[in-house]
Amino acid sequence: MEIPKPVLDEARTLVKQYGPRFSYLGESGGWDYYLFDFPEDVKTGYPFVYLYQEGHPAFEVTGSEALDIIASFGAE
Repeated sequence: MEIPKPVLDEARTLVKQYGPRFSYLGESGGWDYYLFDFPEDVKTGYPFVYLYQEGHPAFEVTGSEALDIIASFGAE
């Protein structure tokens, strides 16, 4: 799976530290949703979800809203 450059740019701090580790959650309302996958041995708080639509900048969602997005795609 190729991650769009705007998503990589928005997640640059995480990508620099852990590499480009993403899962594609799916599409909704014309936006593609990507979940950053931390390595298993890394303890984190809320997940990071990135939204991207062709021709728009990507943006990051975290906190309880990220949990709601993940749940809406049926992911755990």
